[in-house]
Amino acid sequence: MARFVVVLTLAALDAGDEFTVADWPLHVTLVEPFSTERPAIVVAGALRTALAGSAVVRATAGEDAMFGRRRNVPVTLVHDGGQLSALRTRALDGLDRAGVDTGHVRADFRPHVTRKRHGRLHAGQRVPLESVALIDMRPPEGSHHRRVVDAWRLGPRASPGNDGGGSD
Repeated sequence: MARFVVVLTLAALDAGDEFTVADWPLHVTLVEPFSTERPAIVVAGALRTALAGSAVVRATAGEDAMFGRRRNVPVTLVHDGGQLSALRTRALDGLDRAGVDTGHVRADFRPHVTRKRHGRLHAGQRVPLESVALIDMRPPEGSHHRRVVDAWRLGPRASPGNDGGGSD
């Protein structure tokens, strides 16, 4: 069974890019990790269709907080005027229409960027969220790696398959 997560990255990624868990690029999670029997191409296609034509999200870094079960994961909250929640709903609806069961999703969606050793957001920093990526959480490289299955940009010209990205 495949396991995926859908993120909006602060820097563009390309299909096939890989990174370790420790080196996750800065991102806002749009759809938290989910497992599915559906092939990656179906998941990616559903997302591209659901998010086609979506505008770039103009966000601002807010206050710092601690997340996780033990409240030991440092994050910076992201404020955006509701665009992220609407984009999340479109993504979840699109996945559902394609028969992709995302399981239990959090009702208390709080957009944030996890602070990493290689970067973070600072309060008041303006951030355009214009790149969507579908990430494989269980690539063949092993449990400490992640692989970009598909990636594309948001914006008025964004539509399925228009940017040369692809899915496998």
